[in-house]
Amino acid sequence: MQFKGTCASGGKAEGNLCIVHDFREIDHCKKNDVVLLVKIKPTIPLIKMSSAILAIHGGVTSHAAIIARENNKPAIVSLSEEILQHVKNGDRVEVDADSGVVNIL
Repeated sequence: MQFKGTCASGGKAEGNLCIVHDFREIDHCKKNDVVLLVKIKPTIPLIKMSSAILAIHGGVTSHAAIIARENNKPAIVSLSEEILQHVKNGDRVEVDADSGVVNIL
C-alpha cells in the first residue's frame, strides 16, 4: 500500500513505524524508526533518533519540515489521515521523500 504527501526534506529511508499522537508516546520510539507525527511538533531528540519523519499536518514551512531539513532527515508532510487506518506501530515502511511516497512493506 502506498501513500503520497509533500516532500519537505529529500532522501530515502526504511524502518519500523513509530506513531506519535502526543509527547507521552515518544518513549516507544526506537533509534532508526520512521516517526509518524499526528498533530504534534517534533522534538530535536526525536528527530535525531529517527531515520525519517512523516507528518499528517503541516507543509514545507512547518516545524517538522524545518527541523528535518536542519538534521538532514528525509521528511514527507501533508499526508492524508487515511494512513492511520492502514498502519500500526512497528509496521515496516519505506520512505521516498524525493517523490513524496510512503510504501507499507
